[in-house]
Amino acid sequence: MSSRRFTSMILAMPTRSGSFATALMGLSVALATVLLASSIGSSTSRSTATLYQWHGAALLLGIAGAAWYHALRSRRHASASQTGARTMALLDGLNDAVVVLVRDADDPSPQRVSYANPAARTVFGEATERLGGPLAAAMWPALHQAIDLAWSTGRAQQTEEGGQFPASTATASRSGGRWWLHQVIPLSDGLAVCTRETTAAHQTLQALQEKEAFYRTLVDSLPLGVFARSTRPRTAGQYVVWNQAAADIMRLPAEVVLGRTASELMPAEIVRQADTLDMAVVREPRVHRFNDLVFVTPTGERVIDMVKCPVYGQDGEIDHILSIAQDVTAQRQTAEQLRLASRVLEETGDAVVVSDAVDRIVAVNPAFLHLTGLPEADVLGRSAELVGLPPLRESHLPGILARLETGQRWHGESRQVCQDGRTLDIWLSVSTLRNEASRITQHIRLFSDISVLKAQQRELVEQARHDSLTGLPNRRAFGERLRQAMARTQRRPQALAVLFVDLDGFKAINDRHGHATGDQILVEVARRLQTCVRTTDTVCRLAGDEFTVILEGAGLPDDVARVGTRMLQCLSQPHAVGQEAILCTPSIGAAFQQAEDTPDTLCARADAAMYVAKAAGKGRLEIDDATQPVTVRKCQKEAI
Repeated sequence: MSSRRFTSMILAMPTRSGSFATALMGLSVALATVLLASSIGSSTSRSTATLYQWHGAALLLGIAGAAWYHALRSRRHASASQTGARTMALLDGLNDAVVVLVRDADDPSPQRVSYANPAARTVFGEATERLGGPLAAAMWPALHQAIDLAWSTGRAQQTEEGGQFPASTATASRSGGRWWLHQVIPLSDGLAVCTRETTAAHQTLQALQEKEAFYRTLVDSLPLGVFARSTRPRTAGQYVVWNQAAADIMRLPAEVVLGRTASELMPAEIVRQADTLDMAVVREPRVHRFNDLVFVTPTGERVIDMVKCPVYGQDGEIDHILSIAQDVTAQRQTAEQLRLASRVLEETGDAVVVSDAVDRIVAVNPAFLHLTGLPEADVLGRSAELVGLPPLRESHLPGILARLETGQRWHGESRQVCQDGRTLDIWLSVSTLRNEASRITQHIRLFSDISVLKAQQRELVEQARHDSLTGLPNRRAFGERLRQAMARTQRRPQALAVLFVDLDGFKAINDRHGHATGDQILVEVARRLQTCVRTTDTVCRLAGDEFTVILEGAGLPDDVARVGTRMLQCLSQPHAVGQEAILCTPSIGAAFQQAEDTPDTLCARADAAMYVAKAAGKGRLEIDDATQPVTVRKCQKEAI
């Protein structure tokens, strides 16, 4: 064999590291063969000694190659053994369960456990305590599905399952189950199953989800609008928080707003306002309060109180700007109404008093203090009755209890006692405030001073009952007083007499001297009549020149005659009018009350007696003769 052929054989031998020892051995044998062939080819020209030298070198080279190959092979076995030991130690020390499954060539359907590390024996239990058995499919349904899929496809599979497993019941969490992540890796002759417990990760994720749901519910339940915008360059201006209150105010649901900017959703004016406020927070990172901001929203113009603050990220930079907005439109309107009501109460001229359920004063207005002269410190907290107000009782305000029980307002006249002792006539209105249980919580008194009106009313009443010229009681008052006097005589028997006085020739005086002179004479006659009787007697002017006198406790007829005579003498005196003295005599008729008399019959008898006096010559007194029938006396009056 030529040297060129052996060289080709050497070059054709494998030279990879895995077959390095074999290649080395082949190289040694090849070198020995080449040397041997060379010696044979040159034997004709070399000496025998040289040939033996070549043969010895070739043999030594072959022996050395064989020894080197044996040494390398021993080292390889030792290294593989050391690597396997390290791999086993690594697998045994893992916290993850590692199981190797193999199939028999004659029966590929079942999988046998050919290796399981200590963690696998803890997880899978009896299936890995004794190698060679299968994994229980009923205990790990998801894992066995992944195993079957890996066998059939030859691809790695990953799955996760959770629940209570008999092998891990003793270590089951209080949440009621555990979670496991399985990885199934195909091998050349089996499958490797790596199982890791993910219960803690699931619990952490569940806790995070629960917290997120809790805080989302909390934020959405707040009556305040809560929203946040990003300040990061990539998402600048986008909304990341938008609760239900903000959605109600702006009529924009969260699913529409989140991830979008204000300029995409809102009017330009609101966008400018929002950007200006956010820039203030960026320039001066702290909590900012903005009160009474006016925004034009889809629900109308709203007044907003807003709090803005920066939210920092892990790098210390501002991530978001959080905004908390409170719609105070209703509060501002209510406050304005309260201020207006308070101003009205302060400026009104009517006194207002607010008391509690037991009628202790809790509030008054300036008009009440001015009216009563009381300082506010002496009024608040005191009983309304003690400061002179009429108590809320039937004895003082008739019908008030029934009104207040039915929720109606009571109003009527009452009296108010002032600090200086004055008693005012007031027009009082009382109403109540009630709580949700319909119980009275406050009483409200509203009253005004009507003393002047009452005085005017009394004056008008007096004018209606008195003669405007002389000031004497008129015909109406005469009838009332006569009835009252006759009623008193029935309760307490006493003499009662009525006198009718008529001036003689008064018409001629009016015609001659004028009505002004006549009025002066009438006033003087009224004054003189009052001087002739007691203060308990009543002098009245019926009309024109007709006067009446009621004498209570008149006594005997002689007493009435003396009073009548005194009247004649007094009224018969001349009346000085200017430079003249005018004489005007009276004609007087008197009548005593009888048991069967009425006011009309008594007056008729006195009137008839007066006409008898006129017929008898005027300027005289005539006392009614009670023995004559009424019809006879009436005929005599008509005859006269």
